[in-house]
Amino acid sequence: MRFLITFLFVIVLATTGCEKIPTIEIISAPVGATVFIDGVEVGTTPYKREATPGTTYQVTVSLLGYRAGTAKLTHEEGKLLQSFQLEKISLSDMASVSVGKFVMGTSDEEEQLVIRQLGGGEIVEHPQWFLSEKPQREVHVDAFYIDKFEVTNAEYQEFIDATGHVAPRHWENRKHPEGEGAFPVVYVSWKDANAYCRWAGKRLPTEIEWEKAARGTDARIWPWGNVFDITRCNVESWEGSGPKPVGSYPQGVSPYGAYDMAGNVWEWTDSWYDAYPGNTFTTTEFGQKFRVLRGGSWYHYDSLGPIGARTPSRDRGTEDHISYVAGFRCAIGQNEVAVVQ
Repeated sequence: MRFLITFLFVIVLATTGCEKIPTIEIISAPVGATVFIDGVEVGTTPYKREATPGTTYQVTVSLLGYRAGTAKLTHEEGKLLQSFQLEKISLSDMASVSVGKFVMGTSDEEEQLVIRQLGGGEIVEHPQWFLSEKPQREVHVDAFYIDKFEVTNAEYQEFIDATGHVAPRHWENRKHPEGEGAFPVVYVSWKDANAYCRWAGKRLPTEIEWEKAARGTDARIWPWGNVFDITRCNVESWEGSGPKPVGSYPQGVSPYGAYDMAGNVWEWTDSWYDAYPGNTFTTTEFGQKFRVLRGGSWYHYDSLGPIGARTPSRDRGTEDHISYVAGFRCAIGQNEVAVVQ
């Protein structure tokens, strides 16, 4: 993804009155973009603050529906004015999910079907894989777009280079592993994923949006249907295996055209891990403590790989949690897409 961001950079040397106070001023078109200075959210455009001469500031402005603007600014004296002309995001790499109802969650019948297909040894020992997904119910979803692919190392590289955001812990010298640009980025927390999506002019999907994009309107257990097929997803789980380049399993694509929504890496969503309406299962983990992850990953143990790869399957993690099996993709509502430049 390469988007052109036009920067208009003007330094005005003030000579009288209050203008002698050193300042940095950030403006954007459209207005109302969130301003980050050195990675900290400080306000919205138009934004103005006192500055320290000789200091270099990493500035990012972000607005839903627009590609973020970034600049590294060194303040010298007087007023430093930075103007950003933001470009609308492209939807060409996103799948369109139509408005309407779909069946969300797991029924008792679906649970038994999965047990018959995959065996029950590990399932009996881990009932939360099913209990947190009940009851099954119809849910209405407004139209939205979701990335066709998980965010890759190459895309995340562009993000950290532009913003100065911290790199995943296994990258050396802030560079992703050689030859793995097309692999899904991992070792990213919910906070990292949220920051990337905002920079990209998008947001994290809710778990309701994620599940509809993965299973469609016919309540399929896996993105391709109701019979598990290991040739359609990456849940290999043997020594030496790992994530694969995004889109490696085109035969496992979801009804809306999204890839790798079963296996490869777990994906962060914007939702809290909480009980569904009518759920009688109780756990201290419910509430605003953990964020929901979806989709399963390349690795788990015994039969749980396919179980995690089901469309209604849920996992959870704190907002700071990182893992070698967790990544993400972005989304945006149809009514959130930018309509003006």
